[in-house]
Parts: sequence; C-alpha cells; structure tokens
Amino acid sequence: MTEQEIYIKMLEEEYRNLQSRYDALQKKVAAQPQPRKRVRWPDVLFYAVIAVILITTALYSGKHNDGFRLFGYSGFAVLSGSMEREIPQGSLVITKKTDPRDVRVGSDITFVRSDNATVTHRVVTIYNNYEGMGLIAFETKGLENPEPDAELVYEGNLIGVVIHTVPKAGAALNYISNNIGLVLIILSALLVMSVAVSKLLAPPRREAAPPAPAANMAATR
Repeated sequence: MTEQEIYIKMLEEEYRNLQSRYDALQKKVAAQPQPRKRVRWPDVLFYAVIAVILITTALYSGKHNDGFRLFGYSGFAVLSGSMEREIPQGSLVITKKTDPRDVRVGSDITFVRSDNATVTHRVVTIYNNYEGMGLIAFETKGLENPEPDAELVYEGNLIGVVIHTVPKAGAALNYISNNIGLVLIILSALLVMSVAVSKLLAPPRREAAPPAPAANMAATR
C-alpha cells in the first residue's frame, strides 16, 4: 500500500468518526425536551373576557328583557327600583328553574306578569290550592312598594328563584344588546390591536443553525 493510499484511508477513518459524533449529537439534541411556550395570562384573560361578552350578548341581545336562558338558569336585568333595598336597579339577577312546590315565603322569584313584563319580587304568601283548582299561586311584593302586587303569580308563570345578583351587570348587558354594532366594532379593534402589540413585543425568533454539510470525499488512486 502506497503512502498516498495510507493517507486517504486515514482521512476516510477520521471522516467516519466525525460523522458518527455528529449523528450522536443530533440524536441527543432531538431527545431533549423542547422548551414549553409560556402562557401569557393577561392575553388569556383578555380573550376570555371578550368571549364571555360575545356569548352573553348573543344570548341576551334583542330579547327586550326576556333575558337569556341556559340549562335551567336564566338571567334578567332589573329595570325598576322596586327591590332596591336588596337588588339595586340595573342589577343582573340569575335565577334557577324551580318546582313551584319548593318555593318558600321570603324567596325572591322572577315571573312573567299578565302584560308579559318580566318581574322579580319577593313571595309573601303561598296558596297551595288556589280557589280549589289545585293550582299553586304566589302573592308577591316589591320591597320598596307599600302594598303587595295586585296580581297573583300562578305556577305556570314562574320562571325561577333568584340565586345570585350582580350589581350594574344588567344595565351593562342592556347597553350592549342595544348597541351591538358599536360593541362588535370596538371588540374587533381591540383584537387587532392585541395581535399587533403581541407581535411587536414578541422576542425575535432564533434561526436554527443549518446542519453541517456532509463531506464528499472521493478516494483517488
């Protein structure tokens, strides 16, 4: 074997060693867990608020205080001050569909009046067999009103018992439902601004280093 052939064999062996080390390094890098993308909680909260507004508005808008109803729960805006002492005007009341037989004196109920108005008042008297007809009827009263309501509430007009109130939320929902076009424009602008700001503040992406080119060694005699 000539000196040139010995030298070429040495180079080929060195190349194989380098290639083997490079492949092992690539496998090691691929096996390492990739860094997880950090969750930006302000962004999550921002998009969650927008989603809640859109969903609530879709359920609530255009119903003239018929509120929204979902899975046995309903929401209504309080438009008057008849319950101001405990449910201020402009509040959102959340009601739960309830069997009329489970309603008690002192419960705040939401019901449909004979003029189709939705009202939330307190139960002051319960008639379990009204006029011998086997019907349940409720006498109700607004806390700020001097006298009970003139009409009784029959069980078929009962929507539910109030389980929670959110001050001012009813007025906000009424405003949103009456100005849905303006609200959608504002939300769209906020979304565009949020995406633009996120891209401006995002750290520059690091370009991955290109793999080392494989050496093409041709042995010549």
